[in-house]
Amino acid sequence: MRCEEVAVAVSESIEAEMPMPKPAARHVDRCLRCQAEQAQYKKVFRNMGGLRSAQIDPGPNMLSDILDYVQSQGSRNPILMALDRHRVVYVAAATATAAVATAAGAIVIAGRVRRPASA
Repeated sequence: MRCEEVAVAVSESIEAEMPMPKPAARHVDRCLRCQAEQAQYKKVFRNMGGLRSAQIDPGPNMLSDILDYVQSQGSRNPILMALDRHRVVYVAAATATAAVATAAGAIVIAGRVRRPASA
């Protein structure tokens, strides 16, 4: 088998949580490239699975903290408030960019494992 064919078998077997076909398993046993790809795919799959069960607890004081902050901002200097708004936009944009980059990286890694390279 060729590495490109094995990459598909590796991804399918890990996603289905089933053993690989014997020819693919023999290839992986002998090919360092495919072993590394299998390890990387297992890591990505495990990390993606962990995200499904991730829960964030906002805590019991979240609402009161937000309301206190909003109330305290009502009496501030309008120029400082405008600067704070811009800062929030920059932080939000940076966070969104990081999230998109992370998702794109995961897609690229998964795509490399799933798609055979063209000859």
